[in-house]
Amino acid sequence: MRPLEEVFGCCPKGLEEIKALPIRWDRERFAFWLKQDYPFVEALYRYQVALLQDAPQPHRFPLVQALMATVEELDWLLAQGADPQGEVHPVRQEYIALLSEMGALPYPYRLVFFYFLNRLFLEAWNAHVEGEGPWQELFEHWSAPEFQAVLFDLEVMAQGQVEGLDPAVLERYLARILGMEKKTWSLLL
Repeated sequence: MRPLEEVFGCCPKGLEEIKALPIRWDRERFAFWLKQDYPFVEALYRYQVALLQDAPQPHRFPLVQALMATVEELDWLLAQGADPQGEVHPVRQEYIALLSEMGALPYPYRLVFFYFLNRLFLEAWNAHVEGEGPWQELFEHWSAPEFQAVLFDLEVMAQGQVEGLDPAVLERYLARILGMEKKTWSLLL
Protein backbone atom coordinates (compact mmCIF):
# COMPACT_ATOMS: atom_id res chain seq x y z
CA MET A 1 0.00 0.00 0.00
CA ARG A 2 1.32 3.45 -0.94
CA PRO A 3 1.56 5.50 2.26
CA LEU A 4 0.15 9.01 2.48
CA GLU A 5 3.59 10.31 3.42
CA GLU A 6 4.94 9.12 0.10
CA VAL A 7 2.19 11.03 -1.71
CA PHE A 8 2.82 14.04 0.51
CA GLY A 9 6.52 13.84 -0.33
CA CYS A 10 5.87 14.75 -3.96
CA CYS A 11 6.21 18.47 -3.23
CA PRO A 12 8.76 18.76 -0.41
CA LYS A 13 9.45 22.47 -0.80
CA GLY A 14 5.80 23.56 -1.02
CA LEU A 15 4.98 23.31 2.67
CA GLU A 16 8.35 24.67 3.72
CA GLU A 17 7.78 27.74 1.52
CA ILE A 18 4.42 28.32 3.21
CA LYS A 19 5.94 27.95 6.67
CA ALA A 20 8.73 30.39 5.75
CA LEU A 21 6.42 33.20 4.61
CA PRO A 22 7.14 36.36 6.60
CA ILE A 23 3.60 36.75 7.92
CA ARG A 24 2.88 40.11 9.53
CA TRP A 25 0.19 39.74 12.14
CA ASP A 26 -1.94 42.68 13.10
CA ARG A 27 -5.61 42.95 13.97
CA GLU A 28 -6.68 44.65 10.73
CA ARG A 29 -4.86 42.19 8.48
CA PHE A 30 -6.13 39.22 10.51
CA ALA A 31 -9.73 40.56 10.37
CA PHE A 32 -9.49 40.85 6.57
CA TRP A 33 -8.09 37.32 6.34
CA LEU A 34 -10.92 35.96 8.48
CA LYS A 35 -13.56 37.73 6.41
CA GLN A 36 -12.01 36.25 3.29
CA ASP A 37 -11.97 32.85 4.95
CA TYR A 38 -15.77 32.75 5.15
CA PRO A 39 -16.50 32.12 1.44
CA PHE A 40 -13.82 29.44 1.32
CA VAL A 41 -15.12 27.68 4.44
CA GLU A 42 -18.65 27.87 2.99
CA ALA A 43 -17.36 26.16 -0.18
CA LEU A 44 -15.53 23.62 1.97
CA TYR A 45 -18.81 22.94 3.78
CA ARG A 46 -20.50 22.14 0.44
CA TYR A 47 -17.52 19.94 -0.52
CA GLN A 48 -17.89 18.04 2.75
CA VAL A 49 -21.66 17.59 2.35
CA ALA A 50 -21.11 15.99 -1.06
CA LEU A 51 -18.30 13.87 0.38
CA LEU A 52 -20.58 12.69 3.17
CA GLN A 53 -23.32 11.79 0.69
CA ASP A 54 -20.97 9.42 -1.12
CA ALA A 55 -19.19 8.07 1.95
CA PRO A 56 -19.34 4.40 2.87
CA GLN A 57 -20.99 3.76 6.22
CA PRO A 58 -17.75 3.41 8.24
CA HIS A 59 -16.61 6.88 7.08
CA ARG A 60 -19.82 8.72 7.90
CA PHE A 61 -19.36 9.39 11.61
CA PRO A 62 -15.89 10.98 11.30
CA LEU A 63 -17.07 13.00 8.30
CA VAL A 64 -20.10 14.22 10.26
CA GLN A 65 -17.75 15.32 13.05
CA ALA A 66 -15.57 17.18 10.53
CA LEU A 67 -18.68 18.77 9.04
CA MET A 68 -19.83 19.91 12.48
CA ALA A 69 -16.43 21.53 13.07
CA THR A 70 -16.84 23.38 9.76
CA VAL A 71 -20.33 24.57 10.74
CA GLU A 72 -18.94 25.81 14.07
CA GLU A 73 -16.18 27.64 12.22
CA LEU A 74 -18.71 29.31 9.90
CA ASP A 75 -20.73 30.46 12.91
CA TRP A 76 -17.58 31.80 14.56
CA LEU A 77 -16.55 33.65 11.39
CA LEU A 78 -19.99 35.29 11.23
CA ALA A 79 -19.59 36.35 14.86
CA GLN A 80 -16.26 37.95 13.85
CA GLY A 81 -17.99 40.11 11.25
CA ALA A 82 -17.72 37.99 8.10
CA ASP A 83 -20.30 39.01 5.50
CA PRO A 84 -21.72 36.10 3.47
CA GLN A 85 -22.58 38.61 0.72
CA GLY A 86 -19.20 40.37 0.87
CA GLU A 87 -16.77 40.70 -1.99
CA VAL A 88 -14.58 37.63 -2.43
CA HIS A 89 -10.86 38.18 -3.02
CA PRO A 90 -9.56 36.63 -6.30
CA VAL A 91 -7.29 34.26 -4.35
CA ARG A 92 -10.30 32.90 -2.50
CA GLN A 93 -12.29 32.67 -5.74
CA GLU A 94 -9.48 30.60 -7.23
CA TYR A 95 -9.36 28.26 -4.22
CA ILE A 96 -13.15 27.87 -4.30
CA ALA A 97 -12.92 26.96 -8.00
CA LEU A 98 -10.31 24.32 -7.13
CA LEU A 99 -12.63 22.84 -4.49
CA SER A 100 -15.41 22.72 -7.04
CA GLU A 101 -13.15 21.00 -9.56
CA MET A 102 -11.99 18.45 -6.99
CA GLY A 103 -15.62 17.87 -6.01
CA ALA A 104 -16.20 16.26 -9.40
CA LEU A 105 -13.59 13.56 -8.76
CA PRO A 106 -14.41 10.08 -7.42
CA TYR A 107 -14.87 9.72 -3.64
CA PRO A 108 -11.41 8.26 -2.83
CA TYR A 109 -9.64 11.26 -4.38
CA ARG A 110 -11.98 13.74 -2.69
CA LEU A 111 -11.38 12.15 0.72
CA VAL A 112 -7.59 12.15 0.31
CA PHE A 113 -7.65 15.79 -0.83
CA PHE A 114 -9.90 16.75 2.09
CA TYR A 115 -7.36 15.22 4.46
CA PHE A 116 -4.51 17.09 2.75
CA LEU A 117 -6.41 20.39 2.84
CA ASN A 118 -6.79 20.05 6.60
CA ARG A 119 -3.27 18.82 7.22
CA LEU A 120 -1.59 21.52 5.15
CA PHE A 121 -3.62 24.30 6.68
CA LEU A 122 -2.93 23.13 10.22
CA GLU A 123 0.79 22.66 9.62
CA ALA A 124 0.98 26.19 8.24
CA TRP A 125 -1.19 27.52 11.07
CA ASN A 126 1.02 25.92 13.71
CA ALA A 127 4.12 27.38 12.03
CA HIS A 128 2.75 30.92 11.94
CA VAL A 129 0.55 31.31 14.99
CA GLU A 130 2.02 31.66 18.43
CA GLY A 131 1.38 33.64 21.54
CA GLU A 132 -1.66 35.69 22.43
CA GLY A 133 -3.68 37.50 19.82
CA PRO A 134 -7.01 37.72 18.01
CA TRP A 135 -6.44 34.19 16.71
CA GLN A 136 -6.51 32.61 20.18
CA GLU A 137 -10.07 31.30 19.90
CA LEU A 138 -9.34 29.66 16.55
CA PHE A 139 -6.09 28.25 17.90
CA GLU A 140 -8.02 26.61 20.75
CA HIS A 141 -10.63 25.27 18.31
CA TRP A 142 -8.09 23.65 15.98
CA SER A 143 -5.85 22.33 18.74
CA ALA A 144 -8.71 20.85 20.78
CA PRO A 145 -8.39 17.09 21.36
CA GLU A 146 -11.76 16.53 19.67
CA PHE A 147 -10.60 18.19 16.45
CA GLN A 148 -7.26 16.39 16.58
CA ALA A 149 -9.19 13.09 16.84
CA VAL A 150 -11.17 14.03 13.71
CA LEU A 151 -7.90 14.70 11.87
CA PHE A 152 -6.54 11.34 12.97
CA ASP A 153 -9.69 9.61 11.69
CA LEU A 154 -9.41 11.48 8.37
CA GLU A 155 -5.80 10.35 8.04
CA VAL A 156 -6.69 6.71 8.67
CA MET A 157 -9.59 6.87 6.21
CA ALA A 158 -7.48 8.62 3.57
CA GLN A 159 -4.72 6.04 3.97
CA GLY A 160 -7.29 3.36 3.22
CA GLN A 161 -8.19 5.10 -0.06
CA VAL A 162 -4.72 5.83 -1.49
CA GLU A 163 -4.05 2.41 -2.95
CA GLY A 164 -5.14 2.23 -6.54
CA LEU A 165 -5.33 5.99 -7.06
CA ASP A 166 -3.39 7.50 -9.93
CA PRO A 167 -0.17 8.97 -8.45
CA ALA A 168 -0.02 11.65 -11.15
CA VAL A 169 -3.53 12.89 -10.24
CA LEU A 170 -2.68 12.89 -6.54
CA GLU A 171 0.55 14.80 -7.08
CA ARG A 172 -1.01 17.31 -9.49
CA TYR A 173 -3.82 18.22 -7.11
CA LEU A 174 -1.58 18.21 -4.05
CA ALA A 175 0.72 20.68 -5.82
CA ARG A 176 -2.29 22.85 -6.66
CA ILE A 177 -3.56 22.73 -3.07
CA LEU A 178 -0.11 23.73 -1.83
CA GLY A 179 -0.07 26.59 -4.32
CA MET A 180 -3.45 27.81 -3.12
CA GLU A 181 -2.41 27.58 0.52
CA LYS A 182 0.66 29.67 -0.26
CA LYS A 183 -1.47 32.30 -2.00
CA THR A 184 -3.96 32.30 0.89
CA TRP A 185 -1.28 32.73 3.53
CA SER A 186 0.32 35.42 1.37
CA LEU A 187 -2.76 37.56 2.01
CA LEU A 188 -1.16 38.15 5.42
CA LEU A 189 2.09 39.55 4.01
